[in-house]
Amino acid sequence: MEIWHIVVICILMLPLFLLANYLVVKKAATERRLREERVDRAVAASVAESYADKSKRFQSWPRYRPARKKGKN
Repeated sequence: MEIWHIVVICILMLPLFLLANYLVVKKAATERRLREERVDRAVAASVAESYADKSKRFQSWPRYRPARKKGKN
């Protein structure tokens, strides 16, 4: 097989490689989008469940309190 045969084969294989790459990336993006939507639905359900009970409307969760700065006296 001569060198120009190899070059022609490589040039003809390039569109196949690009097509395969496109399909793989598209599938990965779809799976990631579905995973993110599933997480969003789980978070939304959790928040809805915690706010569903009106008697516990104001929960006594610990609040964030920033550390006091030591002043120069």
